[in-house]
Order: sequence, then C-alpha cells, then structure tokens
Amino acid sequence: MVAIILELNGWAVLLATFVYFVLGALWFTPLFGKYYDLALDFDRQKDYKWPPIYYISPLVSSLIVSTATAMLVYLLKIDLLADAVMLGLIVGVGYAATISFNNAVNPVTPKPLLYGAVTGGYHVVGITLVAVVVTALR
Repeated sequence: MVAIILELNGWAVLLATFVYFVLGALWFTPLFGKYYDLALDFDRQKDYKWPPIYYISPLVSSLIVSTATAMLVYLLKIDLLADAVMLGLIVGVGYAATISFNNAVNPVTPKPLLYGAVTGGYHVVGITLVAVVVTALR
C-alpha cells in the first residue's frame, strides 16, 4: 500500500483535498446550511464561533478520502474523466451517501432523511470531484 501512495501525484491529492474541503464549506454554509441546521434542529447564530475540530476533522477526512480515491484511480488504471465520474458516483453513492443515511438514523437526529440527503449529497458530489481531479492530473 505504501508503494502505491508513493506512485500518486501528491499535488493532485492535495488539490483534490482542497476542492473537497472548500466544497464542504460552501455546501454546509451558503448552499445547504439552513437545511443542515434544520435537520439537526440547530439554531445557527450569526456570530457563532465553530470549534477548531469543525475545521480540522473535515480537512483530515478530505485528505484521507482524496488519497484513497487516488489509490483506486491508480489501481483501476482510470484515465478517462467519464470513468472517474463513474468511480466517484459508485463510491459516493455506494459508500459515503449510504453510510451518511445509515448514521443519520438514530434517536438524536431530529430529521434523519434530511440530514442524510444533505450530508450524503455532499459526499457524492465531493468524491466525484476528487476522482475527476486526481484523474485529470494523474
């Protein structure tokens, strides 16, 4: 596995990480922030200060997802952007969105289907973009 990581384009992985992370900032704030808050019954105040983990965890997760996706692109020998989109959709829907919905269904999530749709949708789009970035810069 380490040998595969050494074969990856590190700049592509870092760019994909940045794209995924910034998409999250847009997705959960101006694009779908009000739906995310509604799903959690969270009243986001204008001056609310998010704790550092709210930024660190998504950044680290974006790096791990980008690295894993780049490894899949490498192992599957994906060269075409259409195939990268297909990989992103398979991983995004087949794993990330499904896990998001499954994790949302618990007694403390007020609106689990909305939460699953918002978070799952983010991961489908984000992972697809990651696959396209790492394939384009392979």
